[in-house]
Amino acid sequence: MEKERVPWWLWPNLLSLDAPLVALGWAWMFTKAWGVVSVPYQLWGILGVAVWAIYALDRILDARRGELGRNLARRHDFHRSYEKFFLPVIGLGSLWCFYAVLFTTAQTVLYYGFFVMMCVAVYFYLSARRVRAGDSGIAKNLVAGITFAYGASAGVHAYAPVLPFGDMVFSSEVLLFAALCVVNMTAIDFWYLEGEEDGDASAVLNLGTLLIAGVAMFIYMSTLQRESFFFHEPYYHEQAFYKPFAVGLLVGAASFFLLNQARRRIEEEAYRVLVDVAVAAPVFVFWVMVSLDGGLRA
Repeated sequence: MEKERVPWWLWPNLLSLDAPLVALGWAWMFTKAWGVVSVPYQLWGILGVAVWAIYALDRILDARRGELGRNLARRHDFHRSYEKFFLPVIGLGSLWCFYAVLFTTAQTVLYYGFFVMMCVAVYFYLSARRVRAGDSGIAKNLVAGITFAYGASAGVHAYAPVLPFGDMVFSSEVLLFAALCVVNMTAIDFWYLEGEEDGDASAVLNLGTLLIAGVAMFIYMSTLQRESFFFHEPYYHEQAFYKPFAVGLLVGAASFFLLNQARRRIEEEAYRVLVDVAVAAPVFVFWVMVSLDGGLRA
């Protein structure tokens, strides 16, 4: 039997490149939020390699556990088939990240890195516990979304001129990014539900997207009125950053809402790619609006 051909648009997902690309895009956007003028090129490499290594390792562990049986998709089979290739690359990439953090970046990056690694450890614990306990995975997705958002923002925030650590932890832009990530992961998990459970899942996803859209609209109106609820607002580019950021969030939330309504008419693998595109959509919208406006004001 002839082996099924992999469509070109699925390769980033199979190679675990989708998550690093999303993380790098949002990290770039965070530099605009926090007025970061210069970031060493090594930091971008650390972020991309670290996210890829964690993402690929998670897929390998899922494949070994046969997580929830039916949820093992082509990406898991791919990582299981090429595990002997992935594991050495993950090891080398991790060693390079540790070296780069220790010797090529600011010491603050190391402190932020410890915080992110603790989040990663909690995620892997919950991931393993989910399989043993057979729970729904909502807690795991919540921690995963927060971890991914902090991982994408921590290194950049370490180079912010005056903003304290707590500002990153509670910043609206990072928490909203985390919310989009949680919706992304939950949407993938809910794709397999049927019957009454499917209806309940659809309602939960719709509620999540509407909440994100509501906050995004509040941010947009806030920038128009020059009244902001954000922390340390004198250091932010309120109107210059938050207006395109809010529009991007609205596009991302709308994308998830539409995908949720149409998910039964979309092939599984295409659906997985599209929900990743929905998470990346705010970055594209932000870039277009900032480019048309001539860039952020200083």
